[in-house]
Amino acid sequence: MFNERRIEELTMMYKIYSRVEKTLKFIINKMCPYIETEGGKIIMTEENRKDPMKFTTKLLKFKEEMDQQIEVAFSNDMKFQKARDNSF
Repeated sequence: MFNERRIEELTMMYKIYSRVEKTLKFIINKMCPYIETEGGKIIMTEENRKDPMKFTTKLLKFKEEMDQQIEVAFSNDMKFQKARDNSF
């Protein structure tokens, strides 16, 4: 769901499972590797590394997307914010 940026589905899933701590951890444990993998792709792309402006722009855009996803889908839940910060 993270790959396809399915915010509506993530929002519904969060609303259903937000009362159970274990399920939130499960979702976070899926989100963190996604952030690390996608961020790693940006960092490791040779084209991005040759152009600091492009590198910075892509990384900031990805960070903005994740911020928006956490704000909308996960009601800005602090657990998701901390996980995002640790993954970047």
